[in-house]
Amino acid sequence: MQEIKAMLLKEKEKLIDEILKSQGKSAFEHEIGDEIDSSVEEQERKLLMLLQDREREKLEKIEEAIVRIENDNYGECEECGEPIAKKRLMIVPFTKLCINCQQEEERLKGLNVNDEPENSLRYMED
Repeated sequence: MQEIKAMLLKEKEKLIDEILKSQGKSAFEHEIGDEIDSSVEEQERKLLMLLQDREREKLEKIEEAIVRIENDNYGECEECGEPIAKKRLMIVPFTKLCINCQQEEERLKGLNVNDEPENSLRYMED
């Protein structure tokens, strides 16, 4: 577990650096430019914000994993309680689910997307 914890701490540090650097970029503004420049800058700003949100989410997951390691309940699937394979933990060290529960969750999410009303109406029309 110490190997995984070290990996998580390193990734945490890297993410914090990336978030800080990207915040510095978002503060930079061009003083001269036309509407096209403004539009491109706005798109870049939105993309940067999206990336920052994803980095923050990943950072939260990493911090939660570190807490689970310290509380001696790391590597246990939150859904079924079975141990998560070490190989999976090495690849996705902040995972909370074993591969079977993760696949089931993704399968159910896929079913929910297909159950939207507009999809149901299409089948009724056939």
